[in-house]
Amino acid sequence: MTPFLLIAAVGLGALLVVWGGSPLVARLVKPYSAQIEVDAGLQGGGQAIGYAERLLIYVFVLADAPTAIGFLVTAKSIFRFGDVTGKDKRKLAEYIIIGTLISFAYAVTASYGIRLLLRLVG
Repeated sequence: MTPFLLIAAVGLGALLVVWGGSPLVARLVKPYSAQIEVDAGLQGGGQAIGYAERLLIYVFVLADAPTAIGFLVTAKSIFRFGDVTGKDKRKLAEYIIIGTLISFAYAVTASYGIRLLLRLVG
């Protein structure tokens, strides 16, 4: 595979992993969204976080550094879940965890699929 085609394939893979996950995550968490109170977070903040985490997962998988995904999970747990503790925020915490797990599962699966395809054609 020529360097140009390799860069194009990696770029297309990034688009698929980063932006392709949003509709899936949104669709799968939609049944739960009516059960939570909307907090005063940044509008679109959760989606932007999802884009960033899926991009990082894609980079970690292509760089053959899957253990770094564990650090990403830890960092997100510290920063995101720290403010949704307590009995009154349990639904919100579960909603965030469901979305995060779906997003991570999609990103890891798609990233390894793209990595396999790149190796097969490269």
